[in-house]
Amino acid sequence: MLNYEDITMIIPYLGETDEQQFALKCCLQSLVDTAPELKIVIAANGYARHNRSFGSLPRIANQFARIILSEQGQCKAVNAAVATTKTKWIMVSNDDMVYSKHWFPNLIKNMDNYLCVSPKLIEPKPGAPTFQVYFCGGAGGDFDYTKWRDFVKDYQGEGWRTGFNLPYLIRRDLWNTIGGYDIEYDPWSSNSDSDLEYKIRLTGIQPMQNTDSIVYHFSQTSGT
Repeated sequence: MLNYEDITMIIPYLGETDEQQFALKCCLQSLVDTAPELKIVIAANGYARHNRSFGSLPRIANQFARIILSEQGQCKAVNAAVATTKTKWIMVSNDDMVYSKHWFPNLIKNMDNYLCVSPKLIEPKPGAPTFQVYFCGGAGGDFDYTKWRDFVKDYQGEGWRTGFNLPYLIRRDLWNTIGGYDIEYDPWSSNSDSDLEYKIRLTGIQPMQNTDSIVYHFSQTSGT
């Protein structure tokens, strides 16, 4: 069974707006509250890279995460961050995702031999058909923690199904096989996640989603 020491979470961060800073603060606070033993690496790129000392990184980032500086581009940032780690598993997250209570034990429950797994996303507005729409506020400072906690408390998933989205947990040897992200998608990385999923599928591996684990996604906040 996986433990926190087996995993490093990578969070790329552009940090050019107040909304992005607020979202990262919410993301990190949720991880501190739900998985305090998890190792976190923030890959600051673009604006955050050049303004690290000017407040673009919230204080909680320096308290609970290791920070690396990368050239602008989510693909380059994630690849560079992964290269600094040694854990058997890597988890990649957007910086605008709020983690629910018990998200980690629920994610790995009955995981069997799956090599790439994702939780289910809850979003404030319609998106992909695998998401569930439920409004708990956005990244403008109006996120409703109480409403989110109440939703999590009453939520019931349906177990495993095929699927892929950020955040995702992937075994390092599979990451090495596919070569990580294709940096040709930078600087804005549009469609890089679809490309990554396709490369995983080309190896013969089917990414899986555990709907018992949920994460709130502010959506379209990280910068594209």
